[in-house]
Amino acid sequence: MTATTRHLCLLTLAALALFGYGIGGYDLWPPDEPRYAQVAREMGERGDFLTPYVNGAPYYEKPPLLFWTIALCSWPQGEVTEWSARLPSVLSGVATVLLTYLLALRLFDARTALWTAIILMTGARFWWQARTGQIDMLLTACVTAALYALWRWEETRRGGWLVLCYAATAAGVYAKGPVALVFPLLLLFGFYWGNRAARRHTHWAVGAACVLLAVAAWYVPARMLAAETAEQAVTSGMGGNLFRNIVGRLFLGVSKAQPPWYYATTIPVDLLPWTLLLPWAAPWIWRRRGADKAMRFLWCGTAPALVFFSISVGKRAVYILPLFPLVAVLLAVAALDLADRGPARWRRWMGAAWGLILLVVAAGPLILRFTEYSHFANEPLLEFAVLAGACGAAALGLSLFTRMARLHVVFAATFAALALAAVWAVFPLVNTLKSARSFCEPVRILAEQGAAFRLYSVGFSREEYVYYSRRPHTEAFASLIGEVPTDMDELMAVADAQKRARKLIAEAVADVAIADIAAVTEAEREALWRAIEDAVDDADEEVQGLRAFEHDLIAEVDAFAALFAVPEPVFVFVQEEDWRWLLPLFTTVPPYHVVRHQGVGRREVLLLANDSGRRLLGPGMD
Repeated sequence: MTATTRHLCLLTLAALALFGYGIGGYDLWPPDEPRYAQVAREMGERGDFLTPYVNGAPYYEKPPLLFWTIALCSWPQGEVTEWSARLPSVLSGVATVLLTYLLALRLFDARTALWTAIILMTGARFWWQARTGQIDMLLTACVTAALYALWRWEETRRGGWLVLCYAATAAGVYAKGPVALVFPLLLLFGFYWGNRAARRHTHWAVGAACVLLAVAAWYVPARMLAAETAEQAVTSGMGGNLFRNIVGRLFLGVSKAQPPWYYATTIPVDLLPWTLLLPWAAPWIWRRRGADKAMRFLWCGTAPALVFFSISVGKRAVYILPLFPLVAVLLAVAALDLADRGPARWRRWMGAAWGLILLVVAAGPLILRFTEYSHFANEPLLEFAVLAGACGAAALGLSLFTRMARLHVVFAATFAALALAAVWAVFPLVNTLKSARSFCEPVRILAEQGAAFRLYSVGFSREEYVYYSRRPHTEAFASLIGEVPTDMDELMAVADAQKRARKLIAEAVADVAIADIAAVTEAEREALWRAIEDAVDDADEEVQGLRAFEHDLIAEVDAFAALFAVPEPVFVFVQEEDWRWLLPLFTTVPPYHVVRHQGVGRREVLLLANDSGRRLLGPGMD
């Protein structure tokens, strides 16, 4: 067995352990994990793998590759589970580690390649995404494959590598859309800047066109089938969706608008513990940015893309995850130079800083015991604190009494140990705060029994409730109240006014005392109404527009009350803050029972049932 084969085998086992340990031991966390799992579930239930659906409606936001892989991983079990929903990310993470190793091996040597892979898998953001059921690790694997193939083409000039590069890019577009083209194209233009002949030989325009045509082979028929008419498919279903998810998200800030320096605040956290190398690595890399073809390839693969995403208005930390493999190569080269030739004081300072960070982490659970949240400081969490403290003390001691020649080993070993311990000790506590499973349990039991009932959500719709209740719900109060204007400017103004009005009245009733949300008295309803009236009277002129659709709002509330007061069993998901302002607007409050009342994430949510629904649940379900 060659050294390369031995390294690949060891890295595969290590990555599977680090990314895969415990992935089925906690629930799917919102917002993305249950959404993507539910899309894959509905694909299987409908037998339609062309058009993604969620909650019974076409899902236009993302391409289907992740949903297909989740469905494939779920096929042996016959059910989408927490394990199968996260397995594609685990496998993508392992593939990215191995591809990055191979790339670093071609760029430098076996030692650098090995430490590149270790640095990559023990970075905080990469580790987290490799065990999370989201799209970004799948995209990263596709982009890494494309960049590896591009470098192999540079070495060999064999056309097959270009075909593989564009095929991997097409897979990336199937994973997350045309943004997958950004990474290889920016690298290609930067690397071959001033070498027009070499750039032309990459056939980048033909390659990009083939990528888009390959994706269009799915995109067009999927949108046409989901749309009610061909005209709708071309306008809102296709063109509008593309505009929103590419131009809108990145440059108009329709989602996650952030300042240009946003990534300067996220990268230090996302690269931990390797962030501590940056004071040494950053100037070292800058000085050698054009030293040879390998360094220029890495520099052109990271800097232009980082500038591109920094200029973009819409930003999330995961948007630059595909850059992490190239960053890991750069950090590995710098880290090994620091270990071999760098001053010992740098290594000792970095080791001491890491030791202090771990001691602070260890202190957290101990401090928690003396706060109002002491019930979270259970035995596993305290054991995690002991481990973090031991790792911190070891790092600090080595920094004080040795030359810290194995700083990179200390970073990797302590991070890996604490990451695995966190899955066992910390994740179960987080799960109690984020999961919707227990909240949805009464509805799920009825759905699995095949019971007939209606299910509504009021004012919000979240896929975790669909996934864990195993039943689609009908949204109420999720659209504009009253007649919808046809003029776009007027429509936006009305939507903004109603959004502000809802926030206003929700805040107005928040402090009204209610003894029991399950049995609100007429006096309490009157107090809620007075709070709303006072808030509207005191509001600025724009929110005064609430008066214009007040009659329509009350009519819609009463229409919902009629749906709730039918003989059939009915259940409702509603935030407590929304139920408080709905109660005074009912002309007659329909009889209701509070089946569940608990926090799910940042929401206090109620599961309500009408009389028939409460009888259907039977005793012991409150």
